[in-house]
Amino acid sequence: MKYKIAVFPGDGVGPELMTEGIKVVEKAAELDKFDIEWVKYPHGAEYYIETKELLNEKILKNIKNNCNAIYCGTFDNSVVGIGNGISSLIKNYFDEFVSLRPVKLLPGIESPLANRSHNEIDFTVIRENSEDFYIKAGGKAKNGKNRHQLDINKSTCKVKFGLNIETRGSDIAYHIGILSRKGCERIIRYAFEYAKRKNNKKIVAVDKANMIDLYNFWRENFEGIAKGYPGIEYEFNLIDAVAMNFLRQPEKYEIIVAPNMFGSILSDLGTMLQGGLAFAAQGNINPEGISMFEPVHGSAPKLKGHGIVNPIATIWAGALMLENIGQQKSSDLVLKAIESVLKDGRTRTQDLDGNNTTSEMADAIIDKFIELHD
Repeated sequence: MKYKIAVFPGDGVGPELMTEGIKVVEKAAELDKFDIEWVKYPHGAEYYIETKELLNEKILKNIKNNCNAIYCGTFDNSVVGIGNGISSLIKNYFDEFVSLRPVKLLPGIESPLANRSHNEIDFTVIRENSEDFYIKAGGKAKNGKNRHQLDINKSTCKVKFGLNIETRGSDIAYHIGILSRKGCERIIRYAFEYAKRKNNKKIVAVDKANMIDLYNFWRENFEGIAKGYPGIEYEFNLIDAVAMNFLRQPEKYEIIVAPNMFGSILSDLGTMLQGGLAFAAQGNINPEGISMFEPVHGSAPKLKGHGIVNPIATIWAGALMLENIGQQKSSDLVLKAIESVLKDGRTRTQDLDGNNTTSEMADAIIDKFIELHD
């Protein structure tokens, strides 16, 4: 089997981290007997500053027609001129409506929660990645009469709002959140299918239905989909309760599924529970199309070229990609190799109070992968 993977090394430390991630994936391909062809694209903030060339539809269409997945490094999204950033362009173009964030405290890593073992923090946050309050449907209205039109054009729905706004006494700002039935159903169904595939027995659905009526629509759709999965339990939790339980009893969670905004908050909170950004990997998934995998941390331009940044988030993202393209054995073994290296404790980067380089950490993971391989 041969897979063609689009690669965006990105900005700052992104390229050096991607070099290590690619090394790990290539070793998995060698030992598990499949082929990887990398198709590299230079686009990012640094490339834009140099060339003024944007990632365009022609390139994205070529990826869609020829590639099996996308592997991304880190991007500097602060540069004016590149819109919402490379990863956002990719997510939108390929309708990657699932954000998949594994939250797992690895052996040898301390959580900010005192006395928590790696067996007590191990769950997945599945976030709807295209709707809710992140659709940029808002504006400002001056004191008096205003007329606004908002056009929302998503794969799940196309909506136009004609707003007659009359405000007295003050200017206002407003924002509209949207959930479509199609958008709710597809992320909820994905969560149940993921639970079924992973042999998880319970899903927690997150919302704020007690205060925002929008989320009663979320619950209605959730209950409709849940009827098709009688072997999987579910319950609804308010976002407040989940945030508190992340601190009090994270062990109660297996799979969390949430609308976009709450899913974003919980994903980042989960990152801190598992020891920080060095371990935060994300899959942006279209189950029937092209998916993209990336570390969540920033590009750290001041550390560029020093070879000291922990590559585990990038390598973990590569493991998620391997699972997505159908190489489950390789994916599982990469994660086991990461766990074994951290448990052993002999190889530690600076963020882990060690003095090993980026490359030395990746090489240790590769050596462990070889050792664990059948």
